[in-house]
Amino acid sequence: MILLVTAVFKLSAMRGSWRDPLMAATGSVLLIGAFVCILSAPPTISVVNDLTGIANFSAPLVYSGMSALSACYLVLMITWRGGAPERIGHAARLIVGVYGLVIVGIVALFSLADVPVERTRDLDTYYAATPYMREMILLYLVSHTAATITLMRMCLSWLREVQNLTRQGLTLIVVGVMFDLSYQIAKYAAIAAHWNDRDWDFLSTSVSPPLVAIAGVTVAAGFALPRIGPPATDNFRAWRRHRLLEPLWAEMRDLRTPTSDTHWWDPPVVRLVQQEIAILDGVLVCSPYLDNEVRKTAHAVARAQLLTAADLQPSRTGADEQRTDHGTGSEKVVVDDAEIVAEAAMLAAAKVRASVNPSTGFPSDVGVLQCVEQPHLMVALAQALTSSPVVAVARQRAALQEVRHD
Repeated sequence: MILLVTAVFKLSAMRGSWRDPLMAATGSVLLIGAFVCILSAPPTISVVNDLTGIANFSAPLVYSGMSALSACYLVLMITWRGGAPERIGHAARLIVGVYGLVIVGIVALFSLADVPVERTRDLDTYYAATPYMREMILLYLVSHTAATITLMRMCLSWLREVQNLTRQGLTLIVVGVMFDLSYQIAKYAAIAAHWNDRDWDFLSTSVSPPLVAIAGVTVAAGFALPRIGPPATDNFRAWRRHRLLEPLWAEMRDLRTPTSDTHWWDPPVVRLVQQEIAILDGVLVCSPYLDNEVRKTAHAVARAQLLTAADLQPSRTGADEQRTDHGTGSEKVVVDDAEIVAEAAMLAAAKVRASVNPSTGFPSDVGVLQCVEQPHLMVALAQALTSSPVVAVARQRAALQEVRHD
């Protein structure tokens, strides 16, 4: 079910992109994988058999789907690795042709087999010695094994050349392939035991299903990680920055120009953009009310407090690291903590004036706030707005002044 939901969302996002070989291979894997997962469930097997009126009709459907999925994994790996388009196209056509013949063989052999007894869980071992059905089962297993080994060789050869998420994704695929090979070994062992009048059916009915399930999830995760990992990392960083900027957003949101609302289903990167737009709009509204005298007074008080604190506790905290929250950390800007507090105090006082007397603004010579002009300092500005007693005093003084003016 998870794979089916993923397929629906992914395919809806891929509209118009089917000419891209990588996108086409990814979409095929999702569609066929979802199809196979649904058809291979025992309840679905019974329903399909009943609807067609043919005992075990689900068997060639599931085996054909698995063979097609094997081909799609190989094509996806070849396309993912890249290279000359002619070489990729030739290899993809060869794989599709070979596994197309395998599917034709599976259907033909099933049509020749006599399998009147429906088996939803142990078909492999129950019909392991039945003419034509035996060959169909072996054709599926051997072709699947060939695809699995080929996929592992491709991963191992490419693993030496890549790093980071691509290497981690390939490692996951190799781990998944190992589980898949274990599944196949269990199937082969159960069938061989049946040929020798031994009952090892538990290997096919109890051991194999969890192995192939783990293999499918791990291989899918390996292919998905390099494509999902970077957006997920960006969204995590956006969520963290969004949370840290909330005090500044709360201060400015009622002054901002109305913008499009965000929804709970919007990704963090979208929510962060809307939040920063609201902040910048609010700061723009406050700009005529910015007062350099407020900044100078706050700066002097904050600097004195910081110097006293430094004498009492020389070691620095992690504030500087938080101040560089935005970006990768490659750009390190050393900013006076007192200047950040001073700008926060000036902005808080300006917000009070803009809220109480919105029509009495006057031209300000302050210019653009440094903490707003440099986005990586906005987090420190947001923290100062809520945590600094200097800012609280400036806000209270501005409120008292506006009351007196009224």
